[in-house]
Amino acid sequence: MITVLGATGNTGGRVAARLAEAGEQVRAVSRSGRAVPGAEPWQGDAGDRDFLTRAFTGADAAYVLLPFDLFTPDYHTVQDRLGEAVTAALRAARVPYVVALSALGAEVPAGTGYLTALHRQEQRLRTLDADVLFLRPGLFFESFLYSLDAMRAEGVHADTIDPGTRLPMIATRDVGDAAAAALLTRTRTGVRELLGPVDLTVPEALADLGPRVGLPGLGYVRVPEEAMIGALEQVGMPPDVAALHVEMNAAFNSGLVRSSGRTADATTPTTVATWAGGLGVAASSSPFSSP
Repeated sequence: MITVLGATGNTGGRVAARLAEAGEQVRAVSRSGRAVPGAEPWQGDAGDRDFLTRAFTGADAAYVLLPFDLFTPDYHTVQDRLGEAVTAALRAARVPYVVALSALGAEVPAGTGYLTALHRQEQRLRTLDADVLFLRPGLFFESFLYSLDAMRAEGVHADTIDPGTRLPMIATRDVGDAAAAALLTRTRTGVRELLGPVDLTVPEALADLGPRVGLPGLGYVRVPEEAMIGALEQVGMPPDVAALHVEMNAAFNSGLVRSSGRTADATTPTTVATWAGGLGVAASSSPFSSP
């Protein structure tokens, strides 16, 4: 039995599907309880330690992550609460093998915006009497969809990442595939970086994305940090969460968040063009929620 958190989300959904296709028994845990073909749906709160303990009990392995909501204030307080619940439940259920979704930059203790929560969670999970594999992907291609409505309205994408900064970017499907493969073999522990096929600048990524969502010639504007914070607050993001967004981007710009070096093991196949080609011009913005 393998328990999968976030089983209706981007990475968790892929993990659950791949495991079920391989003939594994899967508990698909999500807030909605929506059915996942071939898996047993479990509906509950990711912050409920007792529920999670039940979901993990009897499992030989688990895929875990921290669900997030960028429109709820006190981001790190909420993330700490969720992380503590997940870790306590894994310990109580004595799950022997865990694959944990983390991110590039999780080795840095502070100054990385949202990513600081993942540093803290890695430290918690390291206290378990279990074999743990931390997956540290780069920036998700899917993150661009959060701004798709604004791109359509303005004809550009605006953010605070420097236009010349090259970043590892990856499709969530590749993250899910890597997690599922690890859960099937259960031989790998430690840290695995997942960097997508090639490092990209934001303008390069948009050049591939734009034509595939009906926005040929989609451009990029690097805006001042204070302007970005104001724009995020205007769409309902709490001030502390908006500030974490620009702090994370500043960490990208400065190189505080970076990979340890591209290798064959860290390189994954899906390109922006391939990923975006499956979206269609009707693609709509995604909610700021679970990975």
